[in-house]
Amino acid sequence: MLDMERAAVLTTLRTACKAVGWWVLLAFILPLVGAYAFTLSLSAACALIASAFLIEYGSIPIGIALGLPPLYALLAATSIEAGIFLGIFGMLDAIGTASGRVAGFLDWTRRMVHRSKLFDRYGILGLFPVEILIGVYLCSPASWLFGWNKGRTFAITMAGYWVAAVTTTLATLGIIHFFLR
Repeated sequence: MLDMERAAVLTTLRTACKAVGWWVLLAFILPLVGAYAFTLSLSAACALIASAFLIEYGSIPIGIALGLPPLYALLAATSIEAGIFLGIFGMLDAIGTASGRVAGFLDWTRRMVHRSKLFDRYGILGLFPVEILIGVYLCSPASWLFGWNKGRTFAITMAGYWVAAVTTTLATLGIIHFFLR
């Protein structure tokens, strides 16, 4: 019995550490290493990181206003968003494996989702507009709760983010102005 408990604890810790690792790597280390490598302002990069946690793709104009190159701001914000998604999803996985109550609730929720053929098949596509309108803080828990494939939900969420981020970048640079004349 103790060996099973120890194995479960180690599995949970491994899952949680992996989630935190992806979060730290993508949300902090890559943007800061990129800023350092291109001799950009580290304080501006830190401001971009902090604002990306609060306003997601809305942080790109802040980064550009602080003097960061638009491509760097776009790529760093995308990396931060990916780190947030993978961190939340991974931590929820760790909680789901650690708690019997949570695992039971997940099983019940996923059975309910799979009863609706339409929602089971096409519900995942709703992550695209939800990411644009609400953000990653809803997409990641919803995709985990409904039991959707992590890779597919990550790709759809990041596609929605990319559309919003590129549009925001182009609007910040005034390029959209030329198309709307």
